[in-house]
Amino acid sequence: MKKIAILIAFFVSTNAISEELSPLSIFGGQATDEIAGSASFIDDTQIKKSGYTDIERLLNEVPGVYSQTEDGLGLRTNIGMRGVSAKRTTKTNITEDGILQGPAVYSNPSMYFFPDTGRAEGIEVLKGAAAIGTGPRSTGGAINIISRSIPTESKGYYGFTMGDNNYHRNHTYYGDTVGNLSYVFEIQNTATDGHKDIEAASGNDTNAGFRKQSDLFKLRYTMPSSYIELSSQNTTETSHESYLGLTRNDFTASPYRRYGASSIDKMDNDYHRYILTYNLDLSPATNFVGKLYKSKYSRNWKKAGDITVDDDGTGAGVTTSTFEMDAINWGSDCSANSTTSVDAAVIQEVANELRACNIITGVEAMLGNESIKRAMGHRDYGMYGYDLRLNHVMGNHDMTFGYRSHHDYRNREDSGDSELWTLGSNNTMTNISRTVGAADLHQERKSAWADSMSFIDKITHGNFLTILGVRHEDVDYEKLSAAAAGAQAAPSKYSNSETMYAASTAYSMGEGKTAFIGFSQGYSPTGPSNIRPEESDNYEIGYRSRNANGFMELVAFYVDYDMLNETCGATAGCGNADTNEENAGEAHSSGVEFTYKLNNLFPTTQMKGAGDMSGIRYPFVFSATFQESERDVNINDSTKLDGNSITYTPEEIFYISIGAESNDWDYKFAMKYNDEYFTNDANTIKTESAWIVDFQGGIKLDKLGMQGARAFVNVDNLLDKTYLASNHEYGNRPNKPQSFMAGVTFDF
Repeated sequence: MKKIAILIAFFVSTNAISEELSPLSIFGGQATDEIAGSASFIDDTQIKKSGYTDIERLLNEVPGVYSQTEDGLGLRTNIGMRGVSAKRTTKTNITEDGILQGPAVYSNPSMYFFPDTGRAEGIEVLKGAAAIGTGPRSTGGAINIISRSIPTESKGYYGFTMGDNNYHRNHTYYGDTVGNLSYVFEIQNTATDGHKDIEAASGNDTNAGFRKQSDLFKLRYTMPSSYIELSSQNTTETSHESYLGLTRNDFTASPYRRYGASSIDKMDNDYHRYILTYNLDLSPATNFVGKLYKSKYSRNWKKAGDITVDDDGTGAGVTTSTFEMDAINWGSDCSANSTTSVDAAVIQEVANELRACNIITGVEAMLGNESIKRAMGHRDYGMYGYDLRLNHVMGNHDMTFGYRSHHDYRNREDSGDSELWTLGSNNTMTNISRTVGAADLHQERKSAWADSMSFIDKITHGNFLTILGVRHEDVDYEKLSAAAAGAQAAPSKYSNSETMYAASTAYSMGEGKTAFIGFSQGYSPTGPSNIRPEESDNYEIGYRSRNANGFMELVAFYVDYDMLNETCGATAGCGNADTNEENAGEAHSSGVEFTYKLNNLFPTTQMKGAGDMSGIRYPFVFSATFQESERDVNINDSTKLDGNSITYTPEEIFYISIGAESNDWDYKFAMKYNDEYFTNDANTIKTESAWIVDFQGGIKLDKLGMQGARAFVNVDNLLDKTYLASNHEYGNRPNKPQSFMAGVTFDF
């Protein structure tokens, strides 16, 4: 059965994105304060000054966007918008240069890989009706990472940063245009030993950080009315983060401790992405852009999974029990693993969980017939396809027709592979065996094929600009289950259909004031399953105002889920089971987003008591989000109670930044309030809330004879606030601690 989606959208448009960035943008040539919906743009200067390579921190000031910190380093993203769950960024559309990103957007949506934002030239954020054209996820919104554009003349940059925990970063790019040929290349290397302390023991790997290398190369040949461009991007990463957290009591005593059992956790990533673009001006009123794209991603996440314990705890018993570590209650200390049941089987199960907890935390020694299983999370992913756009302007109509043919897949390459380790009394992890799956074993494979067509007509009439659009998607799925040689059955095939609508319009009231209202229908891919697609009706109404010194925007939204879909993976306590989609019933989310920005908080030539301050500006930003997300009608899970909050959705988010800047120097204090939220469906486990303050400061070195140079000092978590940032079925984990970094950059 074919999947069909029809999208009708209304929003405002004026050319604001530069011509060289327009083919990479999802704004459609619109300014952020003219779109009929909520839109934000983070530019190259902001990204460089922040020193961040973590997308979650780069998005701090954007209202309605939130994240669940997993490692404090931004390696595994969890980003949500407008009441959708942030878990593994499965509900937010992610693109780079307008091309879908993610290991496998349709067949396996969890974002184990995210584009390297430290080298981004810009970040676009669209929410609500304005984001529906990006597809396929259209409930919350879209984030587009704009990669380094090719300059029209010689232009280069080099930055070097050093910091705590052996942090170091090298970032450089250079580009030029020579006749009809132009190019840019970019390299970024980032590394740190991490901020957590793994229990030291002979032979244990105590590195809790990561090593990441990323490069970009673009080559363009320009003809009189067209150009052809090749883009290549490659990223490799080795990280030592773990799902395994701490008991609540151990977290209180030493939040940055990691148990020795987690020392064997290690993830290797290898990513390659290629885009071939052809841009042709058919006439002054007609433009065609075609893109061929392909990406391959491989990851091997080796991590502590099952634990086997002796049933009588003496080592002399003849029976053992094996279970996932998410079965352990990490709520207070190991004594939380207790029961009042009189059922012998329950009593034995809880006793085993108590023993497992005592082994992991070092209270009891592991016996000879006990072990920890190290899972081999080897997965290969791929995406390829082509994206075609034809734009034509006729009178007051600005029309765009789009077509995308897309295929993605996920192969599981580790069936039957595992290792067994023992945990010694001195916390030493020792490998005792390795099991390799049969060479002729057929591995599991998930695949998806999607054809998307869209037509958008932007109509200017008076003070209104309206866009009508149609989007059509056909998606087919296959799932091939793992099996022994000669025993593999035919693949299971799935397809579904859905119709979505959206409408929004903006009215320009003059003097920089705009009002807008919108409706859209949300959708998310189901993956290879027979569940219903996610469906929602989304509403928003907003007002914005811009003048020479500032900007203000107020937006109210409401999301009404006719069918909420949720993903169950390891982060949700599903152990090493495959990531699966499930129907969760009816739900809703609603909220208000507010942004207020001033270029200069004290625009007069004097600040009281400070004398002549005419050369200094005081930029100020305040943004806030108030939202609630609740389940209304549950359909198949006793833990998803009506009235419970949707997991990973905070209710309040605040961001405040204030600083000072001149033509030679700048500094800024930025404060972000991270609200608590529930991390399980039963709403019995939740994180903590906290204010986190960051500092950024820099000075130009031109007056020292170093033209184009800037020295800077950044402090993340200036007040060294520690709070419970991640709390799920594998234990409690903290936020990033106070971190200093300093460096110098050169523009040439």
